[in-house]
Amino acid sequence: MLVSILHRATGDGMAIVGLGVLVWWVGALASGPAAYETFMSVATSWVGYVVLIGLSWAFFTHMMSGLRHFVLDIGAGYELDTNRFWSIASPIIAIVLTAALWAFVFLRDGGLS
Repeated sequence: MLVSILHRATGDGMAIVGLGVLVWWVGALASGPAAYETFMSVATSWVGYVVLIGLSWAFFTHMMSGLRHFVLDIGAGYELDTNRFWSIASPIIAIVLTAALWAFVFLRDGGLS
């Protein structure tokens, strides 16, 4: 049940928050250097990092849940132990993937800036 709720919540979160960030980013790109600098200053603040890390966690959680459901849709993974394992492993793998992505971002040339 938790995986299903997370799947729906992360999909909605990416649609609402992710679209807002994307529109702001593209608008800043089109508006010139001053607007882009404003976007980058917010994106690289602690609030911006919380939003971006949250969006990447939502993406990986949604992706792992979607892959789990894809396997179920082809008729595999319905055994109780297998289903329970992947329902627990999916959010954990999403957290690991999020941590790996942001470790790469922060350790590469000083982050986003």
